[in-house]
Amino acid sequence: MRPEKKAPSIELNDNEKAILDLLTEEHQPLMDIKEKAGLSNKKWDKSTKNLSKNNLIKVEKIDDVVVVKKL
Repeated sequence: MRPEKKAPSIELNDNEKAILDLLTEEHQPLMDIKEKAGLSNKKWDKSTKNLSKNNLIKVEKIDDVVVVKKL
């Protein structure tokens, strides 16, 4: 009998956890979340790209507003 495969766990750093805590299931303006997080541009970019890559958040442009949504 083969052992069960475990789902890969995703390790998040403190910045990524802070961003996820600020998000809800509904669309929120990206700039509002960015200001609340208080991260530098480099840390913000790196954290949001990693969260998007792991399918934890989705960034979309609706009309002229860029919004973020927790998946």
